[in-house]
Amino acid sequence: MKKVVIFEFFTGNIAGAQKVTLNIIPMLKKTYDVVIFQRQNNTLYSDTVKEFGETKRIPCESLFTKVFGTGRFEGTKKTLMDKIYFILNVLFFNVFSLFHVIKEKPDYTYTYDPRGFVLSCLLLKLTKTKVIWHLHSKLSCSDKISKIMMSFVDEIIVPSQNIKDSLPADDKVKVIYNGFDLKREIAKNPVADELNLSFVGSLVAHKGLHNILLALKDIDHSNVKLHVYGSYAHSNPLLNYEDYISSIISENALQDKVIFHGWCSNVIPEIMKSDLLIFPSVINQTLSFKGETMKVNSSEALPTIVIEALSVETPVVAVNTPGISEIVVEKSDGIIIDESEPSLIANAVNEIIANQKSYCPDSKLIINKFSLEEMQQHIYDTFN
Repeated sequence: MKKVVIFEFFTGNIAGAQKVTLNIIPMLKKTYDVVIFQRQNNTLYSDTVKEFGETKRIPCESLFTKVFGTGRFEGTKKTLMDKIYFILNVLFFNVFSLFHVIKEKPDYTYTYDPRGFVLSCLLLKLTKTKVIWHLHSKLSCSDKISKIMMSFVDEIIVPSQNIKDSLPADDKVKVIYNGFDLKREIAKNPVADELNLSFVGSLVAHKGLHNILLALKDIDHSNVKLHVYGSYAHSNPLLNYEDYISSIISENALQDKVIFHGWCSNVIPEIMKSDLLIFPSVINQTLSFKGETMKVNSSEALPTIVIEALSVETPVVAVNTPGISEIVVEKSDGIIIDESEPSLIANAVNEIIANQKSYCPDSKLIINKFSLEEMQQHIYDTFN
């Protein structure tokens, strides 16, 4: 039996990329001997990975968190010590990965996103393993740097044509749509005289919750409820997002309109109850709060929550981030807007309210396009 080594450097809640990984692991275990190296934190995601069987420990958690444990490292001003810790991380974890690939002798090595690449792939050309890199979002670097990064791996999986088009042309880049178990009984029970909107995601600036809040006053309905499913991931030193959200709610008297549910591991039943899902990820904006400013941009590729909403026939208002135009393809699916702007969000919601019968997604179309079976076959083709 051929062997696959997986290097998993993420820990925390289960977001889109982690949902995909949790589907890929059992696919691979059906056919290959799979060895997983993961950080040993007691988080929802880490514990879920362990359910697939024994995993091996990625050491030196304290060194790792010096760089990656306080937010988006690339978005903050770096001190000399930040740079030193980053270099130490890269050197240590690449040597660690090389050592264990030599020891395990896998036919394939799999990791995902820039973090996984930078921490595990830089020395693997010294071995005979086939390196497969799953890239879930666009690279925020020049084509020259992208080409250099791509040269270290043998195959690159991306979840949308949009992401592929953003990379330098190379035959090693393959589009494989994320697949999910989306088949379920759909039961809609709308609440009379109430408009239930939903937002799902980490409560960080680039996810755009603030723009929904600012749009609420312009939505043409007397009883709007916004259900927020997510938790504050971290505090950016440039701008405290939790304080910013609280100030918007207070200044606009939204306390009775916004309901925070916290993180929800199984959010699809809640989305099924909603009249509309809003996906407001920011393409490019600048936020200002208490004299501080912060540039904000999204890191999307093929937003899972939009797929999940359409699979239970909940229409969407979605910003045109990468992958959205490959999900929201029918008029009945909802409305795509150009940017996460309050006025655009409100106008789109009002359009759907006024023409509700025109916005009834066909769940069969989305389920067939993003099925686990379809994804599994393409994954096997890549590893073989």
